[in-house]
Amino acid sequence: MPATRCHTTTKLLRLFPEELAHITARAEACGLKPARFIREAALGQSPKARHHAETDHLLRALARIGRRLEQLERLTRTGLGTALAKHVAHARAEQYALVKRLMRDGRRGRSPR
Repeated sequence: MPATRCHTTTKLLRLFPEELAHITARAEACGLKPARFIREAALGQSPKARHHAETDHLLRALARIGRRLEQLERLTRTGLGTALAKHVAHARAEQYALVKRLMRDGRRGRSPR
C-alpha cells in the first residue's frame, strides 16, 4: 500500500476484557498496536512475536559477560597462565551456547528454561 494512503473506515468490535488483554499482550510482543495486530491477523498475516523483554534483558547481560570473558581470554594469552586461559575459553563457549539457545528459543516463541 502507498505510504500516503490512510485507513478511513472503522468497524466496531466487541470483546470480553480478557480477550482484549490477550490481544493487547500479543500485539505488544509483536511491537504492534492492538488495532494493527487485529487487522494483520484478520487479513491472513501472521504477526511474529519479537524477543520477549526478559529474553532481551538476558541477552544483553550475556553479551556483557561475553565481552568481559573475551577481554580475559586476550589477557591470558599474554602469559598469565594456560590453565586460566582454558577456563576462560570454556566459560566463553558456554556463554556463547546459551546466547544461541536463547535466540533460537525466542524465535520459536518458547520461554527460556
